[in-house]
Amino acid sequence: MLKRTLNYSRFISLLKIILPLIAIGLMATVFLFTKERTLDGGLQFSKADFVALQSGMQVTKPRFSGSNANGDIYDFTAEVLHPDAPKPTKVTATGLSGEIRLFDGQTIELAARNAEVDLKARTIRFDGGTTVVFSDGLRGESQQVFADLDTGQLNTDGPVTASSPMGKIEAGNLKTETIRQGEAEKRMIWFENGVKLVFNMTTPNDDKAGSE
Repeated sequence: MLKRTLNYSRFISLLKIILPLIAIGLMATVFLFTKERTLDGGLQFSKADFVALQSGMQVTKPRFSGSNANGDIYDFTAEVLHPDAPKPTKVTATGLSGEIRLFDGQTIELAARNAEVDLKARTIRFDGGTTVVFSDGLRGESQQVFADLDTGQLNTDGPVTASSPMGKIEAGNLKTETIRQGEAEKRMIWFENGVKLVFNMTTPNDDKAGSE
C-alpha cells in the first residue's frame, strides 16, 4: 500500500512539471503560427496562402488584411495572386477588390482587374478599370489608382470620372488627404487639374414630389 502511495505521489509530481511545459509549448505554437502568417510589411494571410506565397507559388482566392498606425483597417480578396519570387517582396493580383475602413468612420471600396501589391512598402497599384466607392456615395472610375496602406491615402495616376446623387465630376486626377479641423483629423477628397462639374438640379425629394 505504501509503494502504491509513493507511486501516486511521484505521478502527481511529474504532472506538475509536464503540464506547465505543455502549456508553454501551446502558447509558443500560437505565437509562431501568428508570426508565420505575416509577410514583410505586416500583411496577414491564411496559413495555406502564406506557405504557398513563401514557396513562390500562385494562390487562388486569397484574402489578406492588416491595419496601420492611424487606425485604418483594410481587407482585400483576389481571384489569383502571383508572387515575384519565393519569399516575395511583390505580388501581382488578378481581380483584386476590398475595403479600407478609415479611422474617422469613412470607408473606401476599391476594385480593379489587375493590381501590384508591394509587400514591404505596403502599397497597392490598381490597374485596369479601377473603381473607387466612398461611403458618402461618391463613385469614381480611373485607369490606375495608387493606394498607400500606411496612410490610407489614394491617388489616381490619370483622369478620373466621379458621380454621386449631386452630379458628375471630371478631373485630371483625384487624391485623398488628411487635414486637421480643430482638434480632429478628417480625410478629404480633392479633384485637381481641369475639373469639370455637372450638377444634378433634381433631388430625390423633388422626384418624389413630382410623382405624387
